[in-house]
Amino acid sequence: MLKKTMIPMTLLIASPLTAFANTSLIVEAGHVKNTFNKVKIDGEEGSLFNLAPALDDKIFYRLSLIHKFSSPHGFRLLYAPLEFNGDKRYSKDINFGGVNFISGKKTDVEYSFNSYRGTYFYEILADNNLLVRLGGTLKVRDAKIELSQDDRKKFKKNTGIVPLFYFYSEYKWDNGFNIAFDFDGLAAPQGRAFDMALMGGYAFSPSYKMNLGFRMLEGGVDNEKVYNFSQINYSFASLQINF
Repeated sequence: MLKKTMIPMTLLIASPLTAFANTSLIVEAGHVKNTFNKVKIDGEEGSLFNLAPALDDKIFYRLSLIHKFSSPHGFRLLYAPLEFNGDKRYSKDINFGGVNFISGKKTDVEYSFNSYRGTYFYEILADNNLLVRLGGTLKVRDAKIELSQDDRKKFKKNTGIVPLFYFYSEYKWDNGFNIAFDFDGLAAPQGRAFDMALMGGYAFSPSYKMNLGFRMLEGGVDNEKVYNFSQINYSFASLQINF
């Protein structure tokens, strides 16, 4: 686990972009809970069940690197790993991907939803107090659901690229306090994805800012092979380092 954590952190911190002006590294960490997670694998034969009661709350982290050019253009790179696990004795049999998991027996569950994103943005407003950014994000989704029970085991992986709309707005008071709203999201007939956060904090200096906030990740997909909609709630603290 430590090696997995250190590799993306090292890549971001060691990036030559951090030597440029107008570059920020944001480390976000806190508590995360999966409040609901409805799943059906595969198609008509699979059982619809709620994965969330089996999943334990976790401590999470995210890493963001934001660079603004001398013009209003800029980009953001985001690494957001997320993995839950736990167990539950379900009250009904579950057909998951053609494997039948028997009711009343302990079922071990793993759910991961790792996200890698690249965002282009344009600052439509940037003055001493108000900042507004609009842009587009390409999100690489790396998801997995796994159930195991005695000698039975089945997993479903889903990897894909999702385009999202990006919006960020921040108001800064002259005394150093700020409030901000961060959003990535898009809806389509096949599904939806929304990642939004409301946060507020204080800039200790031009180089360091700390925020506290709440984030919600909501969405899912509905097609012939996969039905999965979930909501994940985060409470977090973040540290922003400006170079």
